[in-house]
Amino acid sequence: MPDGIAPSRRRKPLNVRPGRVDCGMRTARLAWLLFVTVLKRRLAYRGDLILQGLDEIMRGLVAFAMLQVYVSKSPQIADWGKAELTFILGFSMVPIALFHCFCSNLYQLSNTYIIQGNLDRVLLRPYPAFLQICFDRLAIEDLSGVVFGFLVMAIAVPALPDFHFDAWRLALLVVLMASAFVLVLAVFMAFAASGFWFEDRVGMVPPVYNLMELGRWPNSIYPPALKFLISCVVPFSFVAFYPASVFTGNHLAEPVLALATPLVATVALLVALCMWRAGIRRYNSTGT
Repeated sequence: MPDGIAPSRRRKPLNVRPGRVDCGMRTARLAWLLFVTVLKRRLAYRGDLILQGLDEIMRGLVAFAMLQVYVSKSPQIADWGKAELTFILGFSMVPIALFHCFCSNLYQLSNTYIIQGNLDRVLLRPYPAFLQICFDRLAIEDLSGVVFGFLVMAIAVPALPDFHFDAWRLALLVVLMASAFVLVLAVFMAFAASGFWFEDRVGMVPPVYNLMELGRWPNSIYPPALKFLISCVVPFSFVAFYPASVFTGNHLAEPVLALATPLVATVALLVALCMWRAGIRRYNSTGT
């Protein structure tokens, strides 16, 4: 080799891993494709889809009618009027219906996937296990509950004396509703993941689901222990009462707690993700 000329060095190929943004976009793209596939399959039987959607609306009508019965006996419930309670009810219907549409298959995690061993086929696929379980069954008909929830809110708005709507409040409404949906998802993800440790065909999800109804009512009507439970332990009050009450103009509304809903949802989701990942690592195949 001639003097003064350094030997050439072969550069090693860089091992570039896809970033979190790329993984997130890939997951979102997969979710969209799965949603479109399920939607096309369900639209093939439009009659059944319409009937099931009407069933969801009927359940919403029952909840709305029961509220009217309660307020007819007592126009004020803990200083909250009929229109305010109606608005809170309508608000709660939206995130709950979204959860039923996209994630209701979490109810089957303990029995169908863990005990019966169907989680094996899920883990063998190169897709997120949580996404596969949720999209194994999409309840598209429950989107009618979202529409009905907005309708109930629209019915209540004219009777709210201090209600005014602008771009800021619209953005706040969207953020709080999205946060409420994430919070519902996080709570049920965490309790569904408990099935990895406590194997039971029913699981802990159905009892927890009944607590969600308590989040539609003013916290002041509950004893301190129950109020603490639905505000701090299983924070369903942040799904409906706290975020929705800030739009009613009631003097008892707590704006600080309402605006804390995204933070509560984020913390709950992080806890749920940790439980989910720990449960997946702990899972032992049934061998079937």
